[in-house]
Amino acid sequence: MASRKNSSHNRLNVGWQHDINIDKNFRKFHCKYCQKIISGGIFHFKHHLACTSKDFEPCQQVLENVKHMILGVLVKNLEVTENKRKAHQYIGKDDDD
Repeated sequence: MASRKNSSHNRLNVGWQHDINIDKNFRKFHCKYCQKIISGGIFHFKHHLACTSKDFEPCQQVLENVKHMILGVLVKNLEVTENKRKAHQYIGKDDDD
């Protein structure tokens, strides 16, 4: 099985550069900027840093360049997911013929 880029053990994820890990299972993070404890995994932590207000309170102390970088990563991930969804729909239509 292929490993997921966003898996909890993949420390190359851009979000890991901005936390102090406090949980061995990588489910809770201590934000380096606002000192809040964020639970729910790296996906939620990146939304906290990007100030999207999705599921968590936005970080009020994050640096603007970090916020924009993380937001760019989130947007890129959404685009990749959407392209995969469209590809699967297209492939599924071919199977019906």
